[in-house]
Amino acid sequence: MEERKKILVAGASGALGFEIVKFMSEKGYELRVLTRSDEGAKKLAPYCNDIWQADASKEPAKIENISAGIDTVVSALGNSVSLFTPNKESFYEIDYQSNKNLLQDAKKNNIKRFVYISIKGADSNKDYTVANAHKLFEQELRASSIPHTIIRPVGFFSGIHDLAIMAKRNVIPVVGDGSAKTNSIHHKDLAKVVIRYVDSGPELIEVGGPKIHTRLEMAEMIKEAIGGNIIKIPEIVADAGLAMPKFFEDFHDKLDYFKYITTRDMIGESYGTTTFKEYLSNLDKNQLP
Repeated sequence: MEERKKILVAGASGALGFEIVKFMSEKGYELRVLTRSDEGAKKLAPYCNDIWQADASKEPAKIENISAGIDTVVSALGNSVSLFTPNKESFYEIDYQSNKNLLQDAKKNNIKRFVYISIKGADSNKDYTVANAHKLFEQELRASSIPHTIIRPVGFFSGIHDLAIMAKRNVIPVVGDGSAKTNSIHHKDLAKVVIRYVDSGPELIEVGGPKIHTRLEMAEMIKEAIGGNIIKIPEIVADAGLAMPKFFEDFHDKLDYFKYITTRDMIGESYGTTTFKEYLSNLDKNQLP
């Protein structure tokens, strides 16, 4: 009988990480998980009894030998890109330093494979703060001797949640003419993609959902589902706003990346079945702040 593989899932209590844990638990994988909070540990307890709790960016000693006995590390560690969620730590600390500390432990323990969920735009010529942290870790992972797959989603539906919040407040901003296209993916569908490449896979894959829409079409779907008015913001106006002094650097960095991804085609290989329209139809407007 083939021995069950043991998988470490880092960032396990986040929206994506939690779906990965649930699917892997259903498939009978032996799991170890990493989360930072008591709340995250409680959330994960029904699915795993090997729970490590630490801030991987600031407490590397607490994750020493976290990958001992592990076959594959899956890292969904990443900072929130939501404009409505202020981050206590920088993208460099969470997306780069946390993953670098995890990788160092993985190398020491000779793990067989590393799957990293990055972000579309990590290869951009301009060093956007949000994407650059992922780029730096991608470089670290490629330089290691560990077989790996880097998965770059073009965007999560949950990442477009900000537009739903704005729509509830009666404004749906579209930067530029709205013609840029994307095929964002539901995080549950992305979790299934991650599991597909746990044992083997290409070094890099850019992943999207089942349907391609323009940004304007997505704004119109949001308007139909939630309400609000679509407001087109010329790129020159958005650039002028970004040139203002950085009173809130975290917000400025997110806005800079938001402008980048919404004015360029962001299309990945098609996976999953959940459409953006279906996602919106299941949103509880009462739960939107």
